[in-house]
Amino acid sequence: MRKIRKFKISLHYKEILRRLKSAEVDLNAAGFTSESALAVFISSLHQAADTGVVYEFSEGSCLELVSAGFEHQGPFSLCVITLGKEIENQIACLTNISQITVANIAVYEFLRTALNFVVELLKEEGQKENLITQNFELLSAPVFSYGTEPKFLREAKRFDIALVKKALPDLLKRVEAQKINVSFENNALNPKATVAFVIPWLKKKGKK
Repeated sequence: MRKIRKFKISLHYKEILRRLKSAEVDLNAAGFTSESALAVFISSLHQAADTGVVYEFSEGSCLELVSAGFEHQGPFSLCVITLGKEIENQIACLTNISQITVANIAVYEFLRTALNFVVELLKEEGQKENLITQNFELLSAPVFSYGTEPKFLREAKRFDIALVKKALPDLLKRVEAQKINVSFENNALNPKATVAFVIPWLKKKGKK
């Protein structure tokens, strides 16, 4: 088990800009008449992120994951990453739809950056145990009313939603998600900007 609170994620401002252009967001309608105004807005969201993660490595089976449809036979890591409640509260105060879209695209990019950080950390630890990782399998990710789900979530292997919702409360207990203030309320992860996923591991052939 490992818990990391307030680990830093880089602010990939140019990547967020690229995604905003791809989504054809009307920045003038969002109230951003200059790039500096947009940069300040995105920076304030980035500062509001209270990033935390809990994860567990296991070589045995997990009945909760099996019940959710996890078919991998072998070691795995169960992970929960959150950006915290403050960033959600900050977005909840917005009333301009275009501005909310900008915020949601930024949050998705923050989650992608945080997930990549954790996966790379796990890869390094796995190498010490003579393990190699497969692609992560998504248990739960936020869905926003405004903003298209990004590629890294859209193309991820997913579990059956109904089965996951039944298993998530026990899975959160298993990794002690309350340590990063994550809970399961109203059939969803809370805070909203939270991702839960599993990484299957394979043993390397030969000696360490």
